[in-house]
Amino acid sequence: MKKTPKEILHNWRLMLPVILLVIGVVIGAKYGIAYWVYARSHVTTDDARIKGVMVSVSPEVSGRVIELLVDEGSRVQEGQVLFRIDPTDYQVQVAQAEAVVEALRTQLREAQKDLALTLERGKREVEKSQAVLAAKERELRAEETALSLEEEQIQNRIIEAEAALKEAESRLQEMKTLLQQAETELSRLTRLYEEGIVPGERRDAAQTAFAQAQARYLSAQEDVKQAKARYDYEVANRKMIEFRRQKIAKLRAEVREQEAALQLTQLDTRQASLKEERVKILKAKLKEAEARLAAARLRLEHTTVRSPITGIVSRKRVELGEMVQRGQPVLVISDLDRVWVLSNIKETYIRDVQVGSPVDIWVDAYPDRQFQGRVETIGAAAISEFALFPPTGNFTKVEQRIPVRISVENVDGMLRPGMMVVVGIAKSKGKQGKNETESISAR
Repeated sequence: MKKTPKEILHNWRLMLPVILLVIGVVIGAKYGIAYWVYARSHVTTDDARIKGVMVSVSPEVSGRVIELLVDEGSRVQEGQVLFRIDPTDYQVQVAQAEAVVEALRTQLREAQKDLALTLERGKREVEKSQAVLAAKERELRAEETALSLEEEQIQNRIIEAEAALKEAESRLQEMKTLLQQAETELSRLTRLYEEGIVPGERRDAAQTAFAQAQARYLSAQEDVKQAKARYDYEVANRKMIEFRRQKIAKLRAEVREQEAALQLTQLDTRQASLKEERVKILKAKLKEAEARLAAARLRLEHTTVRSPITGIVSRKRVELGEMVQRGQPVLVISDLDRVWVLSNIKETYIRDVQVGSPVDIWVDAYPDRQFQGRVETIGAAAISEFALFPPTGNFTKVEQRIPVRISVENVDGMLRPGMMVVVGIAKSKGKQGKNETESISAR
């Protein structure tokens, strides 16, 4: 009997849930078995995200932003100008520093020139003094040689005459002393006689003694005159020698004067030492001023802020005309050529992970595309060890996670820091098939 369309439709309605259930079971079994097989050879987790190099850009100087050349999303190259700060104040500082440096350079040149002239003049004066001293010394030696030859001939006669004169003068002095004593004694006895203390005989004896002493004194004076006459006669015979002696004495005095002049000339080098010290001080000041100038120029150069890396401006915290401070973060630049995946693997599965293991990566933003990577590093401690606040209260055992860094190539710059991903890390050889009763996912 032929079924009506209504009956056929009714039958399909009854069979459709069964058919759909069968199809669902088949599809679920297919993907479930595939996932189970994949999980046996891989450690998987969705606790992972893209990380990258993000550099915070801060100005080295404070000031007002007068030119802003980038915005969020702008691609920049290393060394590209990002923004400029008003350079007026820093240009003034550079001009002031340049003026100080130029003034010190001028002073240093003048001081060096003065020092050179002082040294040259001192050198000439020393050489001149040394030449004059040498000539005087030669002349003195010649005169001393001639005097020695002439003096030897009459030296004995002069010595004799001088000795006789000294003897006569000595005797004259002795007679003078005796005469003074006789005179004193005569005066004393005369006073006593007048007072009636001593007799006249003693006074008369004193007068006789005084007269005798006076006669001997006059005789001694005559002897001195004769000895002096003889000495003068001998001295007259050696006038040339005395003249030569005077000349020698004069030459010696001149030599001493020239030696003193040479010493003074050499002492004048102290003035040069003071000038050398001034040159050193000026050099030190110039070096310090040049350092300040270099610092001022560097600050002026820092009014132009350039990108430290090649990348994309991911954050902008400044607007044109704003005042910015030194060290204030104003831009963040991300380097999309240097990205990686940071995944957190449960501690019970970390034994299956080794450095160099291949990794399958699925990015939530690109569900139809699979990326490849490799395990680069495995953390040395669980994430909880780096928590800012220590655990408090009752203890609850929680499975810890170990950070694993995975290298990945950022094809066409598709990967951005912060994107969530799922990773499947191939288990190390010898680990596959082990712990089959464990959960098929480390999520």
